[in-house]
Amino acid sequence: MQNNFKTIRQKRGELQIKVAMALNTTQESISSYETGRIFPSPDMLIKLADYYNTSIDYLLCRTKYDLPINDIKPNNISDTDFMLLNKINKLSTINKAKAEAYIDGLNNN
Repeated sequence: MQNNFKTIRQKRGELQIKVAMALNTTQESISSYETGRIFPSPDMLIKLADYYNTSIDYLLCRTKYDLPINDIKPNNISDTDFMLLNKINKLSTINKAKAEAYIDGLNNN
């Protein structure tokens, strides 16, 4: 079965052993999930999705969106609009943090 276990781990720059330790399992299990030799239990799927802050659907290649579970795309919006809204949301979060840091700097001077 195709999955995104290896893709998401590598995208986040993590080693199998780090993921294994965080999820209280073995590096061999993580490797086996990534290669499709064994399939994780439902409990482990939930742990993996929570750990990576993504959906189980993304891990199982049922969607192409690697998004936090609260940002899952609704059915009534186009892919293009959805991705644009996500970019805007991320930029506004970054800009808000920069503005707050700037204001804090002004207040401390």
